[in-house]
Amino acid sequence: MSIPRLPRITDYVEHWAAHRPAREALVGETGRWTYERLRHDVDRCAAALLAAGVRRGDRVALLGHPQPESFVVFLATASIGAIWVGLNPKYTTAELAHVVADSEPALLFGMLGPDDPTLRRLSSGRKTRVVTYQSSSYEEFLQAEPDDRLLAARRQVEPLDPAAMIYTSGSTGKPKGALVPHWGLAHCGVVQSGRWYGDAPRKLCDLPLNHIGGLGDISTSILVAGGTVVYMPRFDPAEALRTVERERLTHLYCIPTQLLAMAATPEWRECDLGSLEYILWGGAAAPQSLLEALSRTGARLATSYSLTESTGSVTYTDPGDSLEVLSWSVGRVDPHYEVTLRAPDSASGKAGELLIRGDFITRGYFRNPEATRAAIDADGWLHTGDLAVEEQGGHIRLVGRLKEMFKSGGYNVYPREIEVALEAHPAVALAAVVGVPDERWGEVGHAFVVPSAPVTEAELREHAQTRLANYKVPKVFRLEDELPKLAVGKVDKVKLRLLAAS
Repeated sequence: MSIPRLPRITDYVEHWAAHRPAREALVGETGRWTYERLRHDVDRCAAALLAAGVRRGDRVALLGHPQPESFVVFLATASIGAIWVGLNPKYTTAELAHVVADSEPALLFGMLGPDDPTLRRLSSGRKTRVVTYQSSSYEEFLQAEPDDRLLAARRQVEPLDPAAMIYTSGSTGKPKGALVPHWGLAHCGVVQSGRWYGDAPRKLCDLPLNHIGGLGDISTSILVAGGTVVYMPRFDPAEALRTVERERLTHLYCIPTQLLAMAATPEWRECDLGSLEYILWGGAAAPQSLLEALSRTGARLATSYSLTESTGSVTYTDPGDSLEVLSWSVGRVDPHYEVTLRAPDSASGKAGELLIRGDFITRGYFRNPEATRAAIDADGWLHTGDLAVEEQGGHIRLVGRLKEMFKSGGYNVYPREIEVALEAHPAVALAAVVGVPDERWGEVGHAFVVPSAPVTEAELREHAQTRLANYKVPKVFRLEDELPKLAVGKVDKVKLRLLAAS
């Protein structure tokens, strides 16, 4: 497949509208968009943004679930050089209020209905104009027609201009707005297309668009490939599988907790999943038991490594990698990227921090030069905060976060290593380990385990002792029905530390 390397992510709307105008671009509950219709709607919305006074560098926020109209607003905003800010409906009002106050949007879109109380609270006392979908205000907003002003505005947009501002999860403090550049989304989309996509990929999007997974790994990467994104406003494991069957999807990209939920439904056995070419996951490692269930679909399995600040994935597993390798590896560094492990520790087989450099990474944090300097050093290296080891053959093994590593009896302990060992037990669906203060050892591990079959704490301890050094074996095992999650679906380790400390 030949995909051009275009400088701006929004350039792909015009490209595919010219080359494949009748192909489906977006599918959702409200309709189906061909690339020709997508170009028309993006142009119309972009003209309306300009008529409303939105200019290059202004922020446009949107509160809504994953749906075609939300992606249209993103593309329209980015195409004129403004910066799109996604607001996740799963956030608390306080979290949403922080993002709105920090980003100061010139315009606030509400896609949850004209009477949504959250939107009213967010706009109260602000001069920000509010436009609500499924109401007269949206149709009134779209009255402007594309003209020369639109062409002039788009000519001013540079490849390194930010297209979106994605707020980090804020697990260690207030969320920061990472500025994601046009070129980053475009370049990473081309690389990902070469790794995973065929000529006409059809991919499910049930991740929020304020998250790099929903926006980058799914929506913009499929746009780059000229494929089709099928949106689900809210994740439903059974409906996701029915959607795969109904829409003949070729790609699933989820976090492992979503895949675990899908595999536990009757639809996992009843639905025709034969159209799937790839089942992909990110954001966390997949347990061995889950990988065995996924492999029985006949689809290829793959994962990669990315974070919000890297824009796209910089490592990829290979199609021939075994399930055992897939359970711990995030793949090898793709040759299109510059990635290193900070020496000297990594050179001696110890964990080193993953560093990434290139013009595709974040442009920094919005109005936060101190945080930007802390993340990107003077030589241009992005410090990910992820600790990793390069194993034989170039495979990268993540062993934890710098801020999650703890010391027990003077030894460094990496939670991910313990989680992998616990998830190798056939009765364990998911494990999460945190370090908590201890008078004797300094810190000790507490393990939170979601079982898939009956198991006792004593059995888990014995299992861990056969696979881990004594200082790595958690001192406490807790069996839970489920683990607390962040709004993006990842395990909330801040809450787990509070639970462990209590």
